[in-house]
Amino acid sequence: MRAEPVRNIGIMAHVDAGKTTLTEQLLYASGVIRTPGRVDHGTSLTDSLEVEKKRGITVRAASVVLNWKETNIRIIDTPGHADFYPEVERSIRALDGAVLVVSSVEGVQLQTLAIWTALRELGIPTLIFVNKLDRVGSEPHKLLEDMQKQLSTSIFPMQFVSRAERKTPRIIPISDHQQTMVKAMECLAHQDEQMMHRYAHDERTNWDEMDGLILRLTKEGKVFPVFFGVAMTGLGVSEVLDGVINYLPGPKGSNANDLSAVIFKVETGNVEGRMVHVRVFEGTIGQRLGIHNETTGKQEKAVRILRLARGRDYENTATLEAGDIGVLFGLQDSKVGHVLGSGYAIPNISTPVEPMLTAKIFPEQGNEWNELLEALQRLEDEDPLLNVEWLEEQREIHLRFFGEVQMEIVCNMLFSRFNLVADFSEPCVIYKETPAGVGEAGIKFRDGGYADLELRIEPLPTGSGFEYESLISGDNKIYQKFMKQIPQILEKIRNRGPSGREITDLKVVLVDGYCKYDLGTKPEDYKIVTPIVFNMALEKSGTRLLEPVMDFHISVPEEYGSQIYRDLVKMRAQFKQPAADGERLLFTGRVPFAETFKYTPVLYASSHGQGILKTKFCGYCPVEKTQ
Repeated sequence: MRAEPVRNIGIMAHVDAGKTTLTEQLLYASGVIRTPGRVDHGTSLTDSLEVEKKRGITVRAASVVLNWKETNIRIIDTPGHADFYPEVERSIRALDGAVLVVSSVEGVQLQTLAIWTALRELGIPTLIFVNKLDRVGSEPHKLLEDMQKQLSTSIFPMQFVSRAERKTPRIIPISDHQQTMVKAMECLAHQDEQMMHRYAHDERTNWDEMDGLILRLTKEGKVFPVFFGVAMTGLGVSEVLDGVINYLPGPKGSNANDLSAVIFKVETGNVEGRMVHVRVFEGTIGQRLGIHNETTGKQEKAVRILRLARGRDYENTATLEAGDIGVLFGLQDSKVGHVLGSGYAIPNISTPVEPMLTAKIFPEQGNEWNELLEALQRLEDEDPLLNVEWLEEQREIHLRFFGEVQMEIVCNMLFSRFNLVADFSEPCVIYKETPAGVGEAGIKFRDGGYADLELRIEPLPTGSGFEYESLISGDNKIYQKFMKQIPQILEKIRNRGPSGREITDLKVVLVDGYCKYDLGTKPEDYKIVTPIVFNMALEKSGTRLLEPVMDFHISVPEEYGSQIYRDLVKMRAQFKQPAADGERLLFTGRVPFAETFKYTPVLYASSHGQGILKTKFCGYCPVEKTQ
């Protein structure tokens, strides 16, 4: 029997492609809800936050479950706006399969490309739903060609869309349309030798044989079937549900294996307490049994466990098993992204996105600093990348962001959840620093005890992050309990170096040290001496300034090419000569994020609204000196 009892899938898309509308229709078609909600009316089941209802956008991932043809389909509905892409990345790790929604009018967009890249990196089997066939400007067959060009040549249609003077498009199954069958055969032939032989020799194949091959290759993440429809009216929705249970895999884990689970979401505002959302890949989690957090090294216990039951409803359970998605109560030190048990079965994003903007936030009422800081720390628990910093001497709170929409959402959440009114400073680009060379320093600390320390700082290649090495061994030099805290102190202080910027791409070596417990050495001594020595070594090594850099694609009509060329030169971009793409020019290269941050309206004006800009973060690079 092909269909398995469970599917854990994500619904993903660029903002406004119809992702949440599709989720509502899936819930409606399966009988979970009586009437499909609408994003623009704030009535969708998955958008439960007040700010989501008001703005009509998804901010936090939401989990729902439905039953279709005796298969439980657990769905994680994710944000579509680029400012909330980290929420998408965190959710992807919890999935066995995905449905990517693409608008047949707007086509492949910036977030579409980002999501597709992440799905392919983790090898998540994916179906594509082309939405909004009823809209003016819908060109599904042209979009199919664009997706094959921009996403993968292994994308192929499962249906044929016919208009034939009908206002409502007619969707014909692949098995009833020979031309579409041939297109699918061509795609499958590149992945299967037997099908290649049949295709090359014009041999016919029946639908059952093709269907079995589509099933295998889709689950292996080698081909990507495309379905068509109109989410708003429900057209094509049942076919998507069939596609999910027919072509996407179920969980593969075993309860008998060691625990391997990941936390993909935390909710702190619930009246029942802190809710930790977890996906279990292997093993089990039991109520009031010890749970090892591999990320922190600590043991915790779940005092209560919930499992998704129907819609957004949960049911109490004593155990979460392999393949389950559920909620744990009582875990106070476990955060988003943490691994429970061990990470051997958990997909891992190699280069997760990070914020590139920072801003100060301050209360409208000058006496509400404590309340604001406490509220922001609760929001940080849900989204760790906010990186809330309280600078006591300056009396400033700093946050990190992906964009101005996220800043606006944080303000809305502060008001709706905590009744606090806050304002932001103008956002600034986050720069970092890296050692320019090798620097070594040491001191003998004699403030009530012995706490000698010598450190060496070495530069590492761009993108390496932070490494630590000790050249000395234990108790005859520095007691083990003191030595263990040194890398933790270094990790903390490098996040805000002498200039206030993060120091990255460096290795710190503990060269030498000495302490005498009987002469009064205390752990606090190394909290004092480590930053001093680190800064001394960093001063000797010198630093280079790093800035965030983006890969970019700019497409414009030919007549605007010279203006875009001049813009890119001013923006310190590194780019090739533009390539011709029909009657348009395509510019590709790399450009500092600081130059592209507010370039979209400039491009719009320069190209009379016909320019398209797509960017992707590619890392930090040294700031090039301008002539």
